[in-house]
Amino acid sequence: MFLLPDYFYYPLVWLVCILVALAFVFLIYSISLSIFGLKRPKRDYEIVPDQKKFLFLVPAHNEEAVIGPTIESLISQNYSPELYDIVVIADNCTDRTVEIIQSYERAHAFINTSAPDEPRGKPHAIAKYISTNNWREYDYIAFIDADNIVDKNYLREMNSQLVAHPELTVSQGYLGIKNVATSITASGYAGAYFVANRATQYANYRLGWNIAIGGTGFVLNTNYLAEKGWNPRSYTEDFELQVELSMEGEKSGWNHFAIVHDEKPNSFVASHHQRTRWAQGHWFVAFSTTWRQIKSIFHSKGLIEVLNKCQTLTYSYSMSRPILFLFIILVGVIDIRLLQYLPKFFSLISFWVVIEILNYFILPTVYFLQEGKEYFDDYKGFFRKLLFFIRLIIAFIWNSLTYMLAQVVGFFTCFKPQNNWRKTVHNATFDRA
Repeated sequence: MFLLPDYFYYPLVWLVCILVALAFVFLIYSISLSIFGLKRPKRDYEIVPDQKKFLFLVPAHNEEAVIGPTIESLISQNYSPELYDIVVIADNCTDRTVEIIQSYERAHAFINTSAPDEPRGKPHAIAKYISTNNWREYDYIAFIDADNIVDKNYLREMNSQLVAHPELTVSQGYLGIKNVATSITASGYAGAYFVANRATQYANYRLGWNIAIGGTGFVLNTNYLAEKGWNPRSYTEDFELQVELSMEGEKSGWNHFAIVHDEKPNSFVASHHQRTRWAQGHWFVAFSTTWRQIKSIFHSKGLIEVLNKCQTLTYSYSMSRPILFLFIILVGVIDIRLLQYLPKFFSLISFWVVIEILNYFILPTVYFLQEGKEYFDDYKGFFRKLLFFIRLIIAFIWNSLTYMLAQVVGFFTCFKPQNNWRKTVHNATFDRA
């Protein structure tokens, strides 16, 4: 550690100050947005008779442990059977996945095999099916992961919303968790989703802004797909589609009542691999589309579209805080004088404490108690409920901190080819407690 010459030190001071300001803006933006999610969600549509025709599309790679219950939840939809079909993409499967799919009369297997030199992974498997054009007779494709349990009213809720809001090209369903209490890691995901479903998704929808596509549980208008095609190729096909829709001026919405229960990793290692993949894809899409996103803002047709595009651009760099923090640490190692700016990373330290208490304790408490009510009801007695609440708080903080590590790793590895999909093993039953 040494003192830099003034002609190096003072430019670094200015750079650090700019980065501190950016980090502070990101923090205030996310906190401000989360406040708009405090109002309890209500339907902005009436339940109507079944009208729209849906195709459930389920990518699956060696999912023999979970694909059966997933298909059964799709077959059990409270929706006219003649208005929806189920296709499972058996993507290079070497286990009993195809056999299980074919054991269900209502499910159809699309068997995909890839050459050794072909890119593999979920977005590429979906692209193979889309190229068949077998989806064109449907109004919407519902993308579901192979480990999901889909609520029986999912299609009825989506249909009613889309009838009332035909302007929506995409609607994202509510992402619940199958295995909330199977590990601290899984509980951390649950806490994060309880917060994100309200503080980010519902808050954006209330403001009339586009929401984040979550990778599963969303429906896509086939008219858009027929016109624009299936273009995602990164590890985060959901975020890539989200950015594409934003640049095209399309609307995406949130349905808090169309529920999909997803399985989350139980180990830190599996979680880290999954979230590193997410981060790699997110950074890749952010860097490769930034200039196009900026240009698209100037072709907007109105104020709401401008705000939507600005919001998507901001979300593209939502993983920046740990990177900025790391940079300040590194330059502080070079010149200790720069560490004086570290407490200002979240503005003044006292204000930072207040903001982070709001961010990690007060707002999560509200969302945990409301969004996790059915899970709290599984625990009898105040003491057991309190222990579950403490578990969620601890796991939520752990999840946030460890995700920062994945965001940093993803930042420095996002340049690698995004065609080496590392599968997350699924095996959970639908066990809430």
